[in-house]
Amino acid sequence: MVLKSINRRQLFTLWYVLLSLFIVLLVQPISYGIMRLTTLLLGLLLWGGGVFLYWHKKPIRYISLSWAIALSLFLILPGHPGDKKMLQAAYIRELQSYDGTSYVWGGENHLGIDCSGLVRQGLIQANWKLGLKTLNPALVRKGIEMWWYDAGADALRDEYRNFTKRGQQAASINDLNPNTIQPGDLAVTVDGEHILAYLGNSIWIEADPGYLKVIQVTVPEPDNLWFKVPIYVLRWQQLSSPVKAAPSSPQLANLNETKQEQAEEMKAL
Repeated sequence: MVLKSINRRQLFTLWYVLLSLFIVLLVQPISYGIMRLTTLLLGLLLWGGGVFLYWHKKPIRYISLSWAIALSLFLILPGHPGDKKMLQAAYIRELQSYDGTSYVWGGENHLGIDCSGLVRQGLIQANWKLGLKTLNPALVRKGIEMWWYDAGADALRDEYRNFTKRGQQAASINDLNPNTIQPGDLAVTVDGEHILAYLGNSIWIEADPGYLKVIQVTVPEPDNLWFKVPIYVLRWQQLSSPVKAAPSSPQLANLNETKQEQAEEMKAL
């Protein structure tokens, strides 16, 4: 009996140690693949360990199992792409919420963030929050996918996992025609060293390694280096409108019919 009691206390101690490590991983800003994997495994281990340790308490047991089943069912439901305008507005709000956040290379939260972390986390959070608010599992899954598959500025430039679509090239952001871009678009330097997001009204937001924080910049900006170098414009695939086929003109339709009739006549000969 004493041995069982000691073992139970040890299990509780281990569970709380793992919980502390889980919280540290969630809170600290830097995120690598091994850290995301550890966070996921720890979350599952904590849930399973908690159910085991509190199995004798029916309310906790039922709540834990019901929560897990409900979450699993929600995530496997088909869902839909979501309203692009709502997602775009949510993305802009999330980006603005990072204004003033300290620059940390590899950072991905409000305690520290870098340039690619800023543009990615804004859309990740927008997907999660809008997906839960509208009960759309497709958006939640998209947020999870983007969180799991990290991507730097160079990877986004190269359309990694089809997250982005590369568009025009410009001599600099200062030279970019604002009528050709929309809020939520990205500008990545040609060498893939830095990436920024467009908020609209000639305002850009970036995690600037020179200023060591997230700043908003109105163009034209003559002093900031990142606004004077060649860039590509990127657009998130989620925020892109599908290309519609141009309607056929009556003349083109008649021409096609004529060609089809001629082909049939040739076959008959």
